[in-house]
Amino acid sequence: MGRLKKFEIDEALEKAMYLFWKKGYDNTSLKDLLQEMNILNGSFYNTFGNKQTLFIKSLDHYNQNITSQRAALVDQEESFHDGIRVFFKDIFLCFANKETPNGCFLINSLSPELVQDQVLLQSIQSQLEAFENFFRDRILQAIQNKEYDQNLDATMMASILVTYVQGLMKQSNAGLPLEKLEKQTQYFLTSIGI
Repeated sequence: MGRLKKFEIDEALEKAMYLFWKKGYDNTSLKDLLQEMNILNGSFYNTFGNKQTLFIKSLDHYNQNITSQRAALVDQEESFHDGIRVFFKDIFLCFANKETPNGCFLINSLSPELVQDQVLLQSIQSQLEAFENFFRDRILQAIQNKEYDQNLDATMMASILVTYVQGLMKQSNAGLPLEKLEKQTQYFLTSIGI
């Protein structure tokens, strides 16, 4: 069997993304991937190369199809205050959707094996940095628009937001009630003045 067609690649990537998201990097075997993606060894290696490359492509797919949509929600609102609340609302909708794995693709994938792989670790660190930079830029814009005090440290606030989002994703994996996580998030945002 030769190379996959474009639509088949996208479909296979989607399936691989959900499998990595659900099981994590370490717990996803090549056999699992071949079965879930419904492709043969030859097609897998010709199209994706190996598990490491597929994971990075799956992470890019996640960012293009989920993270970027959430970022667009923030940008659609007139204020960062409203945008960040819509952002979290979308996260909670994802948590409530039983067809979507809880947590975050990136956080669910972290493992001792993954962080020892410098290529994968660098890819993940790059994604986290981009996420933080996104928040920092939006907070700086909000400061410029006089939404927040000029003395607010946008870089630190962005870092705190990313840490909170990742912690929230981890908490969702523990099966905590959605209502509790929503109330906690509202309290958190209010307490940090956003």
